[in-house]
Amino acid sequence: MIKRKVILLFSLTLILILILAGCGQSKKGAEQGKSDVAEVKIKNGLYITFDGQENTDDSALLALDVGITNRSGETLDIYSRDFTLFDADNEKVPYESSVYDDSDNFRLLESSTLPNNKTVSGYLVFRIDKTKSYELHYQPSLYDSDQKPEEIVLKVNAQKYKDRQQEITDAANAFIQNVFFGKEEPKYASLVANDAAQEQKKVKEAFKENTNIGDDISDTQLDQVYQAFQKANAESGGAELKVDSAFVDTAEVKVTPKVVNFDDMYDQVNDLQDRFVDDNRGKYPNYNSAMKAWNTYLVKHIGEVFSHTEPQVSKDSYTLKLKKEGNKWKIDSSNTSDNYDYESLVSVMNGGY
Repeated sequence: MIKRKVILLFSLTLILILILAGCGQSKKGAEQGKSDVAEVKIKNGLYITFDGQENTDDSALLALDVGITNRSGETLDIYSRDFTLFDADNEKVPYESSVYDDSDNFRLLESSTLPNNKTVSGYLVFRIDKTKSYELHYQPSLYDSDQKPEEIVLKVNAQKYKDRQQEITDAANAFIQNVFFGKEEPKYASLVANDAAQEQKKVKEAFKENTNIGDDISDTQLDQVYQAFQKANAESGGAELKVDSAFVDTAEVKVTPKVVNFDDMYDQVNDLQDRFVDDNRGKYPNYNSAMKAWNTYLVKHIGEVFSHTEPQVSKDSYTLKLKKEGNKWKIDSSNTSDNYDYESLVSVMNGGY
């Protein structure tokens, strides 16, 4: 008898726990809720950047990945307009319907007809204040029902979600500093997936291939010229970065270089040439020997020209494309038609050859 009472007591306790747990799923303030019509869950969320509008604490784009499961027993029409976000003052927050990304990993919640017991997911985007809390209300659209369906209310804690805007900026900066300026950026290893040595080599080869320093310059001499050029830029140049877009696993950063340009060096090179002629007039028996000596002289002193040339801020900005690979970002440095901006960036960073 005592044993049966214990079993009965345990069973009643379990039933109470299950009932309370069931009630908790539809309580106002949870991240998931249900009614007789549907179940709604905030699966995930993140701050995104779109159209160059960088996030701040009081104005940021929050994308909520919402899943809706039809429990109505018939088909259910799903619309993004069925969702409304309210702040703590019960003010409605406008829905940002113009946001888009080409990536398959970011899709806004689209209108659809959902069969019973099926689920559809998509992102809802709102511009909010990161420091505040919000409520997401879902009011299903039922046209054949005489009664208005029960509203589902989910709590949204804006401080919970991650904004990777600074991380993306740091990754792009680490790439620029390391690859173009030859600086050992500490964050490169943890943020950038590209092989630094390979990227540096590609930029250097582009410089050597396209920069017209003079005739019969050896490969070793070109290496010396590039080292001097990179050193001058590292000391006085730089790059301004601005996140133009950031989504689930893709981002674009606008890069505005500040570097020395070969167009600004003509007078200094001519002065260097005049000095060479004055110092070596009549010294060489023929043109070839004179030019060989000039090349050696130029390579020796070109660093002075670079260091005395004032770096200029580019009139244009160039798009750096990033894609998430694990915990790092891979910068697209491919030479393809849809990545033309990177080729242009290399040209400008290499003195505008």
